[in-house]
Amino acid sequence: MNITNRDYRYDIAISFLQQDELVALDLHERLTPNFEVFVYSKKQEDLAGTDGTESFRKAFREDSRLVVVLYRDGWGKSPWTRVEEGAISDRFLKEGWDWLLFIMVDSKSTHPPWLPETRIRLSLPDYGIEQAIGAIKARAQEIGSLFHKEDAVERAKRLERQVAARAERKRLLGSTEGVKAAEKEAREIHAAIAQLADEIKKSTSDLKLLVGSSHDQNVLTDGRVSVIIYFLSKYVNTLENSFLVIREMNGRILLPQERGRYMASTEPKELSVHKFDPDIKSDKGWCWRSQLDPKRYYTSGDIADYCIQTFLNLVDRADRGDILPLDHF
Repeated sequence: MNITNRDYRYDIAISFLQQDELVALDLHERLTPNFEVFVYSKKQEDLAGTDGTESFRKAFREDSRLVVVLYRDGWGKSPWTRVEEGAISDRFLKEGWDWLLFIMVDSKSTHPPWLPETRIRLSLPDYGIEQAIGAIKARAQEIGSLFHKEDAVERAKRLERQVAARAERKRLLGSTEGVKAAEKEAREIHAAIAQLADEIKKSTSDLKLLVGSSHDQNVLTDGRVSVIIYFLSKYVNTLENSFLVIREMNGRILLPQERGRYMASTEPKELSVHKFDPDIKSDKGWCWRSQLDPKRYYTSGDIADYCIQTFLNLVDRADRGDILPLDHF
């Protein structure tokens, strides 16, 4: 049956893992002025008193004109996304793929093997939330959804929610709770850097990489150049003047576990410094805003990858002779 000629309960249904709920809720908030959108946490009244598993299947199998999957590795393996994946696969056998849009929320994840290579997939890290919304709206209209223009009352209600969200953001950034959340994110960066560095050491043989971590910083070095990463928090009850620092250095920085046992032969020289403010965004949760480009936000995973890439660029520059060794001077 042609999906443009069918009536559907929802224009759009969004499938996602729990860790991407903030992204799903942000999409819901931005799309509901124009479309009827199914997100389970916003449709509790629809699911109350029903068989939850069957209701979920039906939302993705029959009731929605367009299905949007926020995909990362692990989707289809949790209890609810396993149900949703089964409904989506069943629907494919009957209707093809015109009703499905995959959005990759993690640049490291690979799409499921049953998704054809020819299917268009949008990368959220590359294109951002605004282009994702534009793609969803365009696809929904292409397959028959009608665009509903938001009236004044609906706009006022949405504005009320936005004002409340901004007030909550301001409260958290000026609270002990916020400081603890930012410190937790910084620890996640340190752990992710250590994991990435370990993967690099296992997959390369000639690239020299020394990595050291403590509870509040990471050091990456190859003996010629180094990167040090740490979170500077000035107060216990506000994030004002607190930021994440990434310093590029010419020279060898001692690893945390080496300090007090060894001395550096020469004083490292700072080449560049990058600073990121802790912040909150509806589509990312706690994240990091670049001081150099305040419109650019990074998750803690993005920051870990950024640090490794920064270090690898330094190694490349040193190897090409763009960074002269300190003893040259």
